[in-house]
Amino acid sequence: MKLNSVAGLVAATAGVVQATASSDDSLAIFAKRRTADLAQFPDPTWFSKIDSWLSSQKADGTWSDVNYLSGCPAQRANWPIQEHWNRLITLGAAWSGTNPAVSSSQAKDPKLLAAVQKGLNYLFSNDYTSADCMGDGGDATKGCPCGTPGLWNTNWYDQAILIPQLCSTACLLVKDANLTETQRAGCERIPNRAYALRDGTYGTGGKMTGANVVLIMQNSVTLALFTDNSTILADSMTRAMAEMTFTDTPGADGIHRDGTFLQHDGVLYNGNYGKDLLNAFIQLESEAIGTSFAADNDTRAAMSTYVKGDEWLIYTDSQTKTEHWDFNAIGRFVSFPTVDLQASADINFNVSKLAAATADFQGQYAVNDTIRRLLSNGTQKLTGNRGFWASDYMVHRRSNFMLTNKMISTRSANSESVNGANPYAYHMGHGTLYSYVKGNEYKDIMGAWDWNLVPGTTTLLNQPKLQASQVKYYGLKDFVGVVSDGAFGAAVEDYVDPLTQNLSYRKSWFYVDEGVIVITTDIKKNATAGNTPVVTVLDNRAADSTRALVKSGFVGQQGEQHLTTDTLYYANNGYLAYDTPFQLTLSQGKRSGNWSEISTSTQGVETVDIFSAYTTIKGNSFTYGFFPSISSVKLLKELVDPTWIPITKNGISGIYGKGRASLAFWPGGAKSVKLDLRELGWSSKAETLTFTSDQPALYLLSAQKKDKKGLHLTVTLADPTQKLAAASYSIKLSGQRYKVREVDGRSEGLEKRGDGSIGFGVKLPAGGLAGSSISSEVVLELN
Repeated sequence: MKLNSVAGLVAATAGVVQATASSDDSLAIFAKRRTADLAQFPDPTWFSKIDSWLSSQKADGTWSDVNYLSGCPAQRANWPIQEHWNRLITLGAAWSGTNPAVSSSQAKDPKLLAAVQKGLNYLFSNDYTSADCMGDGGDATKGCPCGTPGLWNTNWYDQAILIPQLCSTACLLVKDANLTETQRAGCERIPNRAYALRDGTYGTGGKMTGANVVLIMQNSVTLALFTDNSTILADSMTRAMAEMTFTDTPGADGIHRDGTFLQHDGVLYNGNYGKDLLNAFIQLESEAIGTSFAADNDTRAAMSTYVKGDEWLIYTDSQTKTEHWDFNAIGRFVSFPTVDLQASADINFNVSKLAAATADFQGQYAVNDTIRRLLSNGTQKLTGNRGFWASDYMVHRRSNFMLTNKMISTRSANSESVNGANPYAYHMGHGTLYSYVKGNEYKDIMGAWDWNLVPGTTTLLNQPKLQASQVKYYGLKDFVGVVSDGAFGAAVEDYVDPLTQNLSYRKSWFYVDEGVIVITTDIKKNATAGNTPVVTVLDNRAADSTRALVKSGFVGQQGEQHLTTDTLYYANNGYLAYDTPFQLTLSQGKRSGNWSEISTSTQGVETVDIFSAYTTIKGNSFTYGFFPSISSVKLLKELVDPTWIPITKNGISGIYGKGRASLAFWPGGAKSVKLDLRELGWSSKAETLTFTSDQPALYLLSAQKKDKKGLHLTVTLADPTQKLAAASYSIKLSGQRYKVREVDGRSEGLEKRGDGSIGFGVKLPAGGLAGSSISSEVVLELN
């Protein structure tokens, strides 16, 4: 059973004091609030099972339907013994009388307390004694080899975080009871073991970072309240709040200034470890309001940025009205079905409690709009484009769809396989492109889908061989990144297969109102790749009731089909090939897979209906458009009269049209590109704008004609390498005389160059903002 979140401020404590409490009062304030808080830990349905648990508990304090397997044979992830603790917490919450949803008749019921004490006696009498069991259990060279007596797990997390959380929770709920000396000692010993190592290492867990620091300190606060230790309380709160600030080291665990959360050295994890940190913040800040431990401005800045960033990563299943995390943001937890209540099941934090915890976040720290939209369960839309430079990730949202794009670089990793979960996820994050229209496109299919066909990726078909030892990789190139003006965006990935180096290419995604234009150039295979085809996966998703449609008509509904076509239309999503036709392989039908093969899930074999489509690329470049939630009629119109004109030449990729241009200047490529002003809609005459970038970079250009002679041009740029201190570009118009002047004064230099162009110098963001976008506005005055 999944460990519930222990977060939030209950109604009974909502009206807490506004003035800052003295340090002497903080302990009492915390104890009152946390006890009421922890009483809400149990799932409400658990309270109805109390009578059954009381009658079925054995004399030694155990239950016959709980799996107590410990040591080396025990399940590493989601250790089943936590069910025993969950029952004690439920009994303790009812006994405490602090959960308003529980009948007051159960408060201080001696039968409940007796059951809790019996359960504690079993756990404490079977506690491990060797310090090496904390993080080195099962290591034959240490003091806790397989067969060592006691309740321990080979996963350090259980001794350091999970069991201390459960133990401290159960104990605080019955703190006021007449516990025995042995019981009080056990209540203190288990969480204190983790707290005592706060400046050291946890065996195979190493030194704690990111969310894990906060979780240990969260448990240590409960320990402090149980033992009335104000020193531990102050230390734990200080450490927790300090961890909930920005980290500016590329790839480091923690909150980054773009709003993403990385854990396990560069893996995007907003939806799991970041969510855990958020739940800890909700609990700690709710309890700290009015005390000296409330979040300072450094923590407010980071948590505000993180919460606002989270919203971009969340979509809503239109059928269930449940909010979910983008699959790019939950790492190895894509390998669990929703029924297992892991990160794929829900956002797993309480938005109302978040609102209470941030009620006094004002001005630049305010998150009211985000909370309002999250509470609407998708009825109030977040739209626009956001680039996450710290994680090489982009999200593009319109009112009827959401696209998410994850890449890898020398600064970021793709995914991971840990504790038996996610063994086939090598291709995850290698240019992944998920699309959400209904929100159920990828629900519960990973157990059976083809892991070689991750949506959006370009790869050698069925290579490499997928295995748990070959999942997590950083990219090999640094020209990977994003640029965004808030409404439109672009992403680039200079890619070399990080495992085999058998395949390389340069891929760019240009996000527009209709969806995204994807351009892949410089595709190269080395000799060891042989005749293995290069493919781009258009999608791999739950099948829809509709039939696939190509330009020539409908496609057979079941089985595998091979087609050459310019268009594909499926489930109201359209795909358009620009330069050469698709060489499609379509497959629709039932596939079976075993969830227990890819995770610790016990759901076993499941059969689902899946649709997949990929195109084989025979040349060294390919361009296609992906237009979610489009009509088939509009798709055909795009084929005849494209809204966007792709650019694929001389080391420059881009698109232009409809008043905008998006450009990627690749390392070693040309520095200038000519754009047709008439095609852009910026002029009625056959004139050109030559745009020159003096260094590899990403640009977005948009213009609005303010008057008959002045064209206001906004230039947004970013440095994907995150290494440049400054950048420069120039603009030149043909066909008439003109002047160029700057509006906002952000350029470091404005110069007239020898070729007649006007050059601009721009100071680029640095530190934790390196790689982010910067915009300037110039006016083209036509004479």
